[in-house]
Amino acid sequence: MLKRLKNFLNLFKLFNSKNKNQKISLPNKISGTESIIRAVYSPINLHKNGKKLNNSFYKPKAGEDEISVNRLDFTTPIFLKKLAKIFENTSERRSYFGFSLLKASEIEDSGLRTVYSPLAKPVENPYHADIKIDYVVEKGVQLPSEISYKIKNITVKSRFYSDPNPESKEWNGNELI
Repeated sequence: MLKRLKNFLNLFKLFNSKNKNQKISLPNKISGTESIIRAVYSPINLHKNGKKLNNSFYKPKAGEDEISVNRLDFTTPIFLKKLAKIFENTSERRSYFGFSLLKASEIEDSGLRTVYSPLAKPVENPYHADIKIDYVVEKGVQLPSEISYKIKNITVKSRFYSDPNPESKEWNGNELI
């Protein structure tokens, strides 16, 4: 209950007009117990049955060595859903569908690391982080097997939460644990 209240207050600070110039300060070090969350878009991130993530869900885009995520312990699913809806692009088969969740320790145990990387653009997001794979993905080039294994490993470990009402402004899915 206290954690939810803290998350709500952080969200309120972010959207409160009096605090627009006030920076939200999070610890730079990400604790192993922190919940790391990533928006899931359908159908591009899902197997045909719509209940399981594709193995490439945590694979970075070409030219990058990181996967964009957020630190759930410091914000709310409502804020993260708003962000996800901003980046939705239905014309490119990218419709918000839910979230995938991992503990930072699960990422680390898979040989990857999570780094705090707040964003100012294109949307201010003080909760942003990246999962670093320490290998720049090249378009049309297969990933080294050890990197593919690490990415598949975190995909298997992640917990997928579909949003039963993606059009709602509220998070209507199960509790994110």
